[in-house]
Amino acid sequence: MNTDLGEFLGYAIITLYLLTILNYFVKLANKKLKVHLKKNKTVSAGFSLLTKFIVKNHKLFGLLTIAVLLSHAANQFLIYGISQTGALAASVLVLQVALGVYGYKAKKRGKTWLRIHRGVAVLLMVAIGIHIL
Repeated sequence: MNTDLGEFLGYAIITLYLLTILNYFVKLANKKLKVHLKKNKTVSAGFSLLTKFIVKNHKLFGLLTIAVLLSHAANQFLIYGISQTGALAASVLVLQVALGVYGYKAKKRGKTWLRIHRGVAVLLMVAIGIHIL
């Protein structure tokens, strides 16, 4: 195990996390800018493809983030031992994925679940920021 691998996996986690939260932003843009997007067919078609890709793969991005997290945590633990900020960020990520799985499986999840899921996404951003700084 080496530090370059750990750094690469850390950046992979950030990239996958950003792809995961992009789900919220493309849906918001689609809702708020629908009228403007329809004015330009090329932009509208491109944005539609992007939205479909992000929304379709939202769950996959979240699960891949956890998979890469496990590899990153193992690599970093073998080199440096336990990182308190890393453990905190990892715990928040695990909570986020657990909420996502719950939301996927639950028959009636309601708006409260979605607000918590989105709030934890912001908390995760803060935890990752603290960890890498």
